[in-house]
Amino acid sequence: MTAGPRVLVLGAGSAGARHARLLAGAGASVVVTDPQADRAAGLGLETMTFDLNRLDGFDGIVVASPSVAHAEQTLAALASGARVLVEKPLATKSADLDAILQSSDGRVMVGYNLRLHEPVERFVGLVDEGVAGRLSAVRLWFGSWLPDWRPEVDYRQTYSARADLGGGILDDAIHELDLLVWLLGTDISVAGAVVDRLGPLDIDVEDTVKAVLRGADGVAAEVSLDYLSRRYRRGMEAIGDRATVRLDWARSALEVETADELRTETVDAPVALSYQRQAERFLAFVAGDAAPPVDAVTGAASVRLAAAIRSAAR
Repeated sequence: MTAGPRVLVLGAGSAGARHARLLAGAGASVVVTDPQADRAAGLGLETMTFDLNRLDGFDGIVVASPSVAHAEQTLAALASGARVLVEKPLATKSADLDAILQSSDGRVMVGYNLRLHEPVERFVGLVDEGVAGRLSAVRLWFGSWLPDWRPEVDYRQTYSARADLGGGILDDAIHELDLLVWLLGTDISVAGAVVDRLGPLDIDVEDTVKAVLRGADGVAAEVSLDYLSRRYRRGMEAIGDRATVRLDWARSALEVETADELRTETVDAPVALSYQRQAERFLAFVAGDAAPPVDAVTGAASVRLAAAIRSAAR
């Protein structure tokens, strides 16, 4: 039997553990490393000492550390010659992007797994097919009570809640910015924004983002993100001159609303499948058999958009 590709996972937190498990299940020979050696050992896979200067010998490397470390670790992984899957966001500072793009050489895949989530693919497919007609506006929203995200740990200690680890809802929910890029392209401007800490949570990062944007063709866009909604809410909407197409995750509903009718279909594929598909796609990328859904250039677009939103809010 041919041995699978050898893949190193940097980081053994919740994201790293998921990557390691799914990649091993997809046939890779997985090694895990983490500055906390006992955390890496707890995954039951081969481990090695955490050392960014000794990453050679792997076909693929996954960067699954806290967001603030993504740029440094991605550059170290690229220097080894491996193909790299970096968790979103590609970086937390737009100033770090140039070095990554110069080194990427087509070897970077950014972990925007929602591009491989079937309901999202279905929504974007309907918009691309012209079901909505000529677009005038799009809207994306995400909200959830942060202490409920990982109830087994103190939310105040998670990277989401801490500026020193790259937390804050804008980077944490940057999936929505990537989906906006998927819908409208990379040429998006910010007309105005609110980025602030408005709720009662004990965090030192923003818990609320409201942004109004424009696509290159004049399409208006609205993005709403928060750590404060007591009930999970998430969705996408595209308004056109033929119909409004809407994906409401909370109701597992995909709707096409015309002047004459409202057509609804149930879309209840679990998000977990998108992570499995992402692992399979990364291994195909490592083998040279598939392109990444989001490469370094496209992944950089959402980071720059987040920076523009912050700038507009000042």
